[in-house]
Amino acid sequence: MKTINKKSYSNLFLKIKLSEKHAIFLLIAMHLVGLAGLSYEHTRSIFLSLVPFHLIANLALVLYFHRIWTKIFLAVCLFVMLAGFGIEVIGVQTQAIFGNYWYKTTLGYKIWGVPLLIAINWLIVIYTSQAVVSFFKLPTLLHILLATLLTVGLDVLIEPIAIRFDFWDWAEGVVPLQNYIGWAGTAFVFHIIFTFSKSFQASKVAVTLYLCEILFFLMLQIF
Repeated sequence: MKTINKKSYSNLFLKIKLSEKHAIFLLIAMHLVGLAGLSYEHTRSIFLSLVPFHLIANLALVLYFHRIWTKIFLAVCLFVMLAGFGIEVIGVQTQAIFGNYWYKTTLGYKIWGVPLLIAINWLIVIYTSQAVVSFFKLPTLLHILLATLLTVGLDVLIEPIAIRFDFWDWAEGVVPLQNYIGWAGTAFVFHIIFTFSKSFQASKVAVTLYLCEILFFLMLQIF
């Protein structure tokens, strides 16, 4: 049986290089193509089926350009994913956190009524919001509050599209104020942890992803 030489494996990995410019171009292209595909009725179902892969690709690109990998950073990422998923489970099962909502089919396989991809989505939203704020030198509390505001602002844009494209739905089709309060509280805690862990650094790729998401959901509301 052949064994993998660690040195040759590492050399092979190092050859797979992606510059920030290429990653930024790729993110913009992915969102433009997705926007066109979802806006056109005949291709909409195909592009909706690609949503899970789109989310995974987004996270992969962002993490590829995270340069400082520490045990603390990994622990924080894992916590955000698991806690985010757990809060959603509690929210869906009890309606006590975000209100009366339920997940539908677009985001894929569910456990306890919540798609597994929600864990990835929480990490993307928190990470990219942190990235935007990290480009400014702000007092710690203002940094956390602004990052939280950016997180909730993105959710405000996502909600109408989520209902329209079967990501999730709300009782009577109305998003309650409770949802945004729940998002703000959850995001505030996650941003506190990320900020005080000092395991984060600004990333142009992550900022680009945040801006792409903002424009993507804005344009979908128009079209």
